[in-house]
Amino acid sequence: MDVKLSELVESAGILEEVSSYGPQELPGEITQILLRFEHSSCVFCVIDDTDEIYLKSFEEGSLLAERTSPTVFHKCIGNKLTWAWEMRNNQGYSDALKFEFSSGVSVELVVMASSIKQYLVSEL
Repeated sequence: MDVKLSELVESAGILEEVSSYGPQELPGEITQILLRFEHSSCVFCVIDDTDEIYLKSFEEGSLLAERTSPTVFHKCIGNKLTWAWEMRNNQGYSDALKFEFSSGVSVELVVMASSIKQYLVSEL
């Protein structure tokens, strides 16, 4: 990851905009999610070879076809990221991330079959 989760939590500020992207030939799949914060932007990407998730700095022109469907992060717009976790599966692959925002909303991104699956996390 060329962007550290700790840096994102400490200095990104308020989440302002979210967009999702995927390959043109697979219109239902999301393989990139762009988050634009008050002070920075980053992209969550799938590593196809290992089905891991990667966080990188946003670079103009590096995104695939934009999707119109909302993401779990749309519930977090206007809030600050307060916690972030990198998760590894039982085989040692970094295939999931978890986030909690100042509104109390928690979300998880999990890579399955080279696509990002999104989950809202709720406490019982």
